[in-house]
Amino acid sequence: MRRRLGLALLAFLLVSVSLLAAPLLAAPQAKKDWTFLMFINGDNNLDPFAVSDMKEMAAGGGSDENRDIICLLDREKGPAAVWKVEKSGPVKLKDMGELDMGDYKVLVKFVKDYAKLYPAKNYAVIMWNHGTGWKNAGHKIFKGISYDDSSGNYITTNQMAIAIEQIKKALGKKVDVFAFDACLMQMVEVAYALKDGVHYMVASEEVEPGEGYPYEEIMSGMKKGTTPLALAKLIVSSYVDSYNNGSAGYASTTQSVLDLTKTPLFIDALNGFSKAVLSKDYSSYFNSALRVVQKFYYRTNIDLGHFVTLLQGSIKDPAFQNAAKKLQDALKQYVVCSAVSGHNTQYATGLAIYMPANDHSFADSYSELGFAKDTLWEKMAKDFYRKNVARGLLADIENRSLDSLRSFVKKAGPEDKKAAEDVVEVINFGVFTERRVEEIHHDEISKLLKELCVKYNIEVD
Repeated sequence: MRRRLGLALLAFLLVSVSLLAAPLLAAPQAKKDWTFLMFINGDNNLDPFAVSDMKEMAAGGGSDENRDIICLLDREKGPAAVWKVEKSGPVKLKDMGELDMGDYKVLVKFVKDYAKLYPAKNYAVIMWNHGTGWKNAGHKIFKGISYDDSSGNYITTNQMAIAIEQIKKALGKKVDVFAFDACLMQMVEVAYALKDGVHYMVASEEVEPGEGYPYEEIMSGMKKGTTPLALAKLIVSSYVDSYNNGSAGYASTTQSVLDLTKTPLFIDALNGFSKAVLSKDYSSYFNSALRVVQKFYYRTNIDLGHFVTLLQGSIKDPAFQNAAKKLQDALKQYVVCSAVSGHNTQYATGLAIYMPANDHSFADSYSELGFAKDTLWEKMAKDFYRKNVARGLLADIENRSLDSLRSFVKKAGPEDKKAAEDVVEVINFGVFTERRVEEIHHDEISKLLKELCVKYNIEVD
């Protein structure tokens, strides 16, 4: 969701940019420290930023004795081409015609072909485009990267997993640094898709402003012998500094680095946390935490570390505290660098996760993700929503309204059996044991609960 340029600035950039041309290199070059493979999808309203970013790369030193910078750029309503960014400016290597940059196979072929032509000790792949995190459009949820306005296509999270597997095979190693110069991509769900083929992942939990990465600062900040972790951290610091009254002005931003080799440790801790939550009813604590947790442009994206911190401050159960501490410890190893600028992102700790506040916003398609299939997070979230139903009904009853209970009894279907069991247990206890509701309502409440017991064959002690 990067910003559009103002019309005057847009005209200035389009008029001022001059791109040189040269023939495609036919033979592999000598191996350098780094090859940057920039997958720049400008086939949308970001087109002018794509051109200016290539100029920034040149201003930062361009390709030199230690690195090569190769860009596949697809222009808005125009053909694509591969460019090598030299210190003097971008040099065209090959015309590519019209490409579908929303096709993951185009990404794979670009990385495969140009890593072969420009071999290096280390590879940095940067995907440049709109990103969405999990975008809620009613009940239609789509998540992805590289939205191509010409084709209407984009690369999904599951397709990213396929692409990364094929790229790893082509390189014969993991990608050393994989960065998303795009919005909302630093999420557990995305990182899980990249885990087997990437060492360090760099991305933002929040929307990126239109200027995106400050490529001049990043390229000029590299030194001979820059390690993958040093480059990843350089991207983070350069980015955040540029939006903290730096070269890009001032904005609330996030940027962080994940060490994906620590994924097994992190997932084990996340599952342990989920098991602890599943074992008891912490729904009231979850509701409180979800009201104040750090959220991002899509409010279903929450900061995982901040969420766990909030729960640690309210849930005193020793088993939960132990599981939460293990998760926080794992996060410290998984998120190796995180920084923010501005006020609106002050509680961001480097990793977002999908956690809507209610089941109405939860996407059915979430279960198709590899992360959802392999972990307990989705099960834990849906268990929270189920437990929340009973608490909500009891709260309405305490406010002298039986409408929501009547509606639940009338509309509950086969999939609501567990929720019905919770409703019977919670309302029986609150109404008839704790006596939290006036007796004038007891007869109808008892009748409604009996209907649920008969409907679902629920036995009451």
